[in-house]
Amino acid sequence: MNKLFEKLLSSGSLEYFTLDRQLTILETSPRVSQFADHPQEVLPGRDARLGFPELVGSEEILTAILQGQQASFEIKGIVRSSDQNSPLYIDVSVGEYQEEKTLERKLLVLVADVTEMMVLRQSLVQRASEAELLLSSLTVSKDYIDKILRAMGDALFVTTASGKIKTVNQSAQKLFGYQESELLGQSISLIISDQDFLNETQEQSLASEDFLENVEVSCKSKTNQAMTVEFSCAAVQSETTGLQDFVFVGRDVTERKQAEIAVRQALQRERELNEIKSSFYSMVSHEFRNPMTTILTGVELIENYRNRASEQKLKTYFQRIKQAAKNITHLVEDVLVIGKAEAGKLEFQPSLLDLDAFCQDLVEELQLTTPQHQQIIFVNKGNGIPAYMDENLLRHILVNLLSNAIKYSPEGSNVDFKLHCEFEEATFEIKDGGIGIPPDALQRLFESFYRATNVGKIAGTGLGLAIVKKVVDLHQGKIEVASEVGVGTTFTVVIPLDNRQIEQLEAGVE
Repeated sequence: MNKLFEKLLSSGSLEYFTLDRQLTILETSPRVSQFADHPQEVLPGRDARLGFPELVGSEEILTAILQGQQASFEIKGIVRSSDQNSPLYIDVSVGEYQEEKTLERKLLVLVADVTEMMVLRQSLVQRASEAELLLSSLTVSKDYIDKILRAMGDALFVTTASGKIKTVNQSAQKLFGYQESELLGQSISLIISDQDFLNETQEQSLASEDFLENVEVSCKSKTNQAMTVEFSCAAVQSETTGLQDFVFVGRDVTERKQAEIAVRQALQRERELNEIKSSFYSMVSHEFRNPMTTILTGVELIENYRNRASEQKLKTYFQRIKQAAKNITHLVEDVLVIGKAEAGKLEFQPSLLDLDAFCQDLVEELQLTTPQHQQIIFVNKGNGIPAYMDENLLRHILVNLLSNAIKYSPEGSNVDFKLHCEFEEATFEIKDGGIGIPPDALQRLFESFYRATNVGKIAGTGLGLAIVKKVVDLHQGKIEVASEVGVGTTFTVVIPLDNRQIEQLEAGVE
């Protein structure tokens, strides 16, 4: 190689290697291998493309250089290491030179370490992207800054120290529905409703390197539409020395927040369904076990002692078996009803009904299974106005409420049952002097399988009131409850007297 070339290259920061026409390495500088993709391949006699694969595909260009058809060839910004702690970037330049003795043309490949320049360039690019919050550090013209602001996808406001808007970009106008003229000179509180956030921005100063970043803030549009915007805020030097402005950069995250809420609600619903499922299994295993045990015990007693037991004893066994079977039947009916109600398949078939006679028959029926020391006192305060209601579903409402009133009332107490019809509505009021309902249980009273904490060992499934609520809603009625622990509970159910229109509407939907 030319001695002058060797002297020039050895004194600078460049490394080199030379190639013949077959791209075989002839000689190398001492440290050129540290820039190779495969350092062990950079040896005289080896193919240069093994150590520098960037040369693959450039064979025709290199031949053209050797033939004098092209002066040189460059590959810039080759990444050898992207590690932030020790990055390495190189430039490769290929030219032609002539041996002094043989006059043979050969290729000279120069390898330059450009890491410092590339890192500096990347740093400058990164700093340029932060110009939205560091306007005072820019040395470009105002026109250039305005172009950046107009091109930004995020909303941008610049305010004075007192919060008056002095700059607003097109994205902010589009997001909040204002024209630029409507915002300039107005307080930023016109957009940002969160006063705590605005107070916090006032604490920012030019001396502080910290700034508010990605803070979710409640905002409102021109049409008073509520939205959630993720704002960053920093203090910047204003045009007047010694005074500072504030830059707000925001991105609408309303849809993201709504999606997060929807996910949380779905997870909550899933947890509730799991709790319902667990409660159902627990209820079924407990509530079925008791009457089944009664039936099995009764059958065994009859089988083993029917020849020795008195007629009265046998009658008692049969009554217990019959009552246990009824309890199972009622439980199954409750489960079926709540299942149909949850699925929206509960049939609604209103018919002409004499409410006074219906309620009296129902009281007599329930009184047969009610302890003798407890009485249901029925009073009809209205006239015999005809009603169109679903008799079967109305039975579910009243049986559940009256049964609960009896079950949770002390011995010797009475249950008041009142019927009052006027203004095209029937009002059923059931009042007891029982254990009452704790205030914290009233919100969940009509949830499936839910039971108040003060029921103790009193048997129950937690389905009765859930069924009542579903059936009342189906009648387009309403139910209210007033209760005091240790004093008693009053349920008031109001149902339209004529439900034929509801049936017609449902038939039309089907």
